[in-house]
Amino acid sequence: MNGVSGNEVWWKDSMVILGLSLPMSLWLFMSIFLSLKVAWISLPCGALIGFFLWLIALGYENPRMAKATLIGVAINIILALISVYLAFLA
Repeated sequence: MNGVSGNEVWWKDSMVILGLSLPMSLWLFMSIFLSLKVAWISLPCGALIGFFLWLIALGYENPRMAKATLIGVAINIILALISVYLAFLA
């Protein structure tokens, strides 16, 4: 039971969108409502949330969601490193 049909496009799968957007939206939420310099804290938070989303994807045997979650966490790391630079190095 894969849960993913072969002809379904990735952007119509809500679990893929969730795995891709949740870590990034965490950084965006923190940077808007706190500040851009404080949003670096989304790095460990996004990684932890992404880890559990990844485990859910593996449990439901949804490899597209697992890959999208890893991509979302990688983008979150890049965005958080921008905040780290602004907070500590600039």
